[in-house]
Amino acid sequence: MIYHFKIISPEVDNFSIELETGGEETFFALHEAIQKAAGFYSHQLASFFISNGRGKKEIEISLLDNGFNGFPYYAMQKTRIADLISANTKRLLYTFDFFNDRSLIIELTGIDMEKNQHGPLTTFVEGEAPVQILEDEENAQESTAKQEDEVFNDFGVLEDYTEIFGEMDPI
Repeated sequence: MIYHFKIISPEVDNFSIELETGGEETFFALHEAIQKAAGFYSHQLASFFISNGRGKKEIEISLLDNGFNGFPYYAMQKTRIADLISANTKRLLYTFDFFNDRSLIIELTGIDMEKNQHGPLTTFVEGEAPVQILEDEENAQESTAKQEDEVFNDFGVLEDYTEIFGEMDPI
């Protein structure tokens, strides 16, 4: 059985990925395929969420296998796609930025029952993915300037030095 997915971003209008994968593959394999197609860093936390028809998250498939967090919980590396996705599942969320609650929307576009496939296959990529980690450039520049000022202030002003230790001898 082959699952066909279309992945879009609510932040970037022209971004789209189309993937297909076998039902025997794990959510971890799908995660890796999305990371690679979107150009994301693989060391960031991520989770899939299966939601009900009204958008409420009901099931989490997490990268970390650390137990229960309030609703049905599965680990990506242990959970096969066919275990949780059926023709009735229309939408998943792929949360790639937990600190800012940012996700990609994954739509199930079809299931081929007569074919089999090993490993996810990216069939189409359009546009640029949203930035994986939000960092406002102005805040980053201000932070760098503030750090430089703090370093300067740690050494004090040269006039303070001369008041404390006197004039320096020429070399």
